[in-house]
This record gives sequence, structure tokens and C-alpha cells, in this order.
Amino acid sequence: MILVIGGTGTTGRAVLPALHTRAVPTRALVRTPGTVPPGVEQVVGDAADPGALRAALTGASGVFLAMGNGPRQEEIELGVVAEAARAGVDHLVKLSAPGPADSPVAIARMHHRVEEAVRASGIGHTFLRPYAFFQNLLFHADRVRATGWFPTTTGDTPLNMVDARDVADVAVAALITKTTGTHVLTGPEAISYPEIAARLTAAGAPTRCVTLTPAELRAELAGAPPWLVDHVLEIQHLATTHPEHPNNTITHLLGRPPRTLDAFLHEHAPAFRASPILR
Repeated sequence: MILVIGGTGTTGRAVLPALHTRAVPTRALVRTPGTVPPGVEQVVGDAADPGALRAALTGASGVFLAMGNGPRQEEIELGVVAEAARAGVDHLVKLSAPGPADSPVAIARMHHRVEEAVRASGIGHTFLRPYAFFQNLLFHADRVRATGWFPTTTGDTPLNMVDARDVADVAVAALITKTTGTHVLTGPEAISYPEIAARLTAAGAPTRCVTLTPAELRAELAGAPPWLVDHVLEIQHLATTHPEHPNNTITHLLGRPPRTLDAFLHEHAPAFRASPILR
């Protein structure tokens, strides 16, 4: 039995059906009933609740852990690790973050601390360290439909991005084979936000990328949780000071190339297109 924690998140919602279609006994810990694919067992509860967590871990030999970023993430993930060790789980796949343990990005440092707890627990493990997901671009869709532009502080800096479905496929392979390792995952190219805007335009969704200062972007993000604003600014600053380069890890692990950004943008271009009335 594989327990998926974070099955409604960007990666987890691709992990669940992939496991199920391979006839792998799968269970999800979810806050809301009925949010998992048919045929997937569910335990309704919160990963922060030890009782719900213990119930979900009963009989599980593997765990996929992908908590949403937030102020309590480290506390909750450490609790999952402790309960998984107590339950006798023999393999844990954790969605983590790239960069060194002393990364200037606070959330990346948190991921490394949780990784250390997993190592100390003795559980066999696979750490997946993707860069930004293609799917994150969809957060700009409402703004692009309404205004035709989105902001960034990274200018022409090329950025590593990856399709979350490829990360899910790597996770599923690791869960099934119980292959250990630490993998930095990227798509096939590093690309700047202005180039992404140009490709969206070519896909039929006219888009501009506007470069702002960090202070201007912070003002644009007013109303978002402060920790999230800090995180966005930290990762964008890091990208401008530490060049990002794609690798072939997904091809090596899956025996096929990763999905391309162009394919993703064409798939989702309608989400960025304003109606003729709005234009």
C-alpha cells in the first residue's frame, strides 16, 4: 500500500491516477472527501493530526510526501516522517527543492532539514528536487486575460522549469521500484519569462512580461501572505545570481524526454486568452 500525502496538490494529483492505473494499492490522506480518483482509498483528515496520520499509515509500505508550502510545513512534514518510521514504512518519496542546505531561500533550507530527518529515521528514501513547475504559470492566467501582461524581477534570466506530471512519473517509478536517490529535475530547456510571454503570444494568447524591481513586485503582490511574497522574491533573486541549466535526469530515469514548455503552453493557451469583449 502506497500512502499519498498531498494528493490534491500540483504533483500529487498526477501521482494518484498514475499509481491507480498501474494497479498499485493506493491510499490518500485528504481533508475533503471525494477529492481523489475513483478506486483510490481515502482517509479523511489532516496530516497535522497524529490520529488521522496513524490511521492513514496503517499497512502502508511506501509514502509520497508533497505538502504545500506554508508556515507549518516543516512541523507537519517532520511529524509525517516520525509517524512513518513508527509505522514501519520502508520507502518515502519526498518532494523537495534544489539548492544547497544553506540556500538563501528559506523554504529550500526547510526542505533540507526535513531531508535530514528522513535520513536519520532510517527509512529508504528518494528526494525529488524540481525547479519551478510549468503549472505555476497558470497563476498568471487571470492577470493575462484581464491585462495582457504579468510581472517578474528576473528580466532575461533563463530559468529551469519542469512539468509537474514528469515529476509525478519519476515519483511513481521510485515508489514502485523503491529505488533510492536524490534527483534534481528540470525540463529540456532553461527559458526566460519574456520568452515565455512571446511563446504564449505565438500560441494565440497575446502576452507581455514586465520587469519590475523587487519593491515594485512586492507591492504588486500586496494581499498575499508575507511568507509567500518573501519566497517569490527569494527564488527570483537566486535565479538572477545563480545561473540555472537544464539536465537530462528525467530522460535517464524514465527512458523518455521530459515534456516541453511549448506543448504545455499550447495545451493551456485558452486559459490565458481574453474574450473578444475584453480585448
